[in-house]
Amino acid sequence: MAGNKALQDALKAGIEAARRGDRVTARRLLRQVVTADANHEAAWLWLASAAENLEERRECLENTLRINPNNTRAREALDRLGTGRADYSRSTAQSPAQITQRRVNQANAVTEGRNPVIGYAIVVAVVIALLVGIVMIASAILGQPAQPNRETEVAFQRSLVTSTPVATADPRTFTETPFVGVLVAAPSNAPTLPPTFTPTYTPTATETPLPTVTPYPVAIFTLLYSAFNSGDSQPALYRSDGEGVGEFQLGASSDGFRDVAFHPGGEQIAFVRVVTYTNDAGEEVTAPELFIANLTDIAGARQVTRLGSDVLSNPTWAPDGIQLVFVSNLDGDEELWYVTEDGNNLRQLTFNDWRDTDPAWSPDGTRIVFASEQSNRPGSGLLEIFSMTMGGDEPVFTQMTDAEGSSYEPAWSPNGALIVFASDRNDDGDIFVMDADGQRPFLLTPDDGGAEDHSPVFVPDGENIVFASNQDGGNFGLVMVDLRGNLRLRLANTGHVDFQSIAFRPEILLRLGQ
Repeated sequence: MAGNKALQDALKAGIEAARRGDRVTARRLLRQVVTADANHEAAWLWLASAAENLEERRECLENTLRINPNNTRAREALDRLGTGRADYSRSTAQSPAQITQRRVNQANAVTEGRNPVIGYAIVVAVVIALLVGIVMIASAILGQPAQPNRETEVAFQRSLVTSTPVATADPRTFTETPFVGVLVAAPSNAPTLPPTFTPTYTPTATETPLPTVTPYPVAIFTLLYSAFNSGDSQPALYRSDGEGVGEFQLGASSDGFRDVAFHPGGEQIAFVRVVTYTNDAGEEVTAPELFIANLTDIAGARQVTRLGSDVLSNPTWAPDGIQLVFVSNLDGDEELWYVTEDGNNLRQLTFNDWRDTDPAWSPDGTRIVFASEQSNRPGSGLLEIFSMTMGGDEPVFTQMTDAEGSSYEPAWSPNGALIVFASDRNDDGDIFVMDADGQRPFLLTPDDGGAEDHSPVFVPDGENIVFASNQDGGNFGLVMVDLRGNLRLRLANTGHVDFQSIAFRPEILLRLGQ
């Protein structure tokens, strides 16, 4: 971490993660703090609350007492764990720095030592010591810890809020100092260590950790993508398994397959192709138009639109498999348009002087998210993500992002709880994920060496995200990360210059399960 502010930010974020029960994130952030400052009393105390096991919790509490032997809270918690040392400050066990290094090595998160920051930790320790109450005595027969004193817990939590305030994440401010974190709330039955650090009645060894890998083999899914090859001006259409293995070309680049979107049933696709045809006025027109094809008969694709506009792109299916929304500049600038799959009921959905693009229909059919210039920077050419309600008399528009640069290419998770999108708010194109209401935007690609990342989509398991990236330099490849931004896989379909669109075949049974 660079400087005192970064250290304080990591501490606050770690405490917030510990409070909401996200021990994985809490451990990662708090270990960064104690690595940079081995004498950080507050960080050691909170790290004890997020410990993986009793041994680690004991060591964290011992480190707290070495720094401040008068920390009553840590002393009582350690006594309840069965440690009978009378003077922790003179213990012959490992020093805080030694234990810190060992723990960080185990977590593969070694960080170079930096200047200590301990002033505010002493204040926290004093407040903690004053507010700690009497904890019930553990059962002598069963050796179980006593239930925590609830009044003491409440007082302690209030003292922490007063001494180390934590701001609520908001898209207008949170992204100024983005960090990688857990994107989904902990399950309601996840064990949460109370602020007194009293072990729960469920032994630590039986805790069920948050999943780090998908229970479904990614290879069972079907991946469709349009990709550019060297020397081609149009992308070709390919199919492979979910890991990019077994690539098979479905359509040549001369046919120009763009913006592929799977029908919710998984048997059809919508896509855009530049085609020459005779319009109703008897004129020969060459323009991009919307097509629909069975996955087993791409050559038999049928033309849905005959608009003759310069731009037609980004089709997205409604969950009913009948309605589609796409982008066209038929009225002079790019707007959202609606049509049914038989080519009827064509109508314009947005009417403004700004560019609207990248629509994505929600899994429940109630909303469409899209990128638009209609923000507080009209005419800038910069995009933000908006939401539009569907099905009512008048659509309701809500701005969901507000950051530097542009945010674009939103895509829904299979259960509709999350939205993944691309943004260049940090100069290069990165991948973010946020809640369906636009809150808690989290950066998934923080350390990719300035690579350009684009076209993110969820894997049907809802646990992983695939996107195009040139992280290795040169050509683009497909990369898979989990919801914490951990690299899962570099897909096998390499050799393409770039990817124009990416789509996973919907898995209906998985969607019902979610």
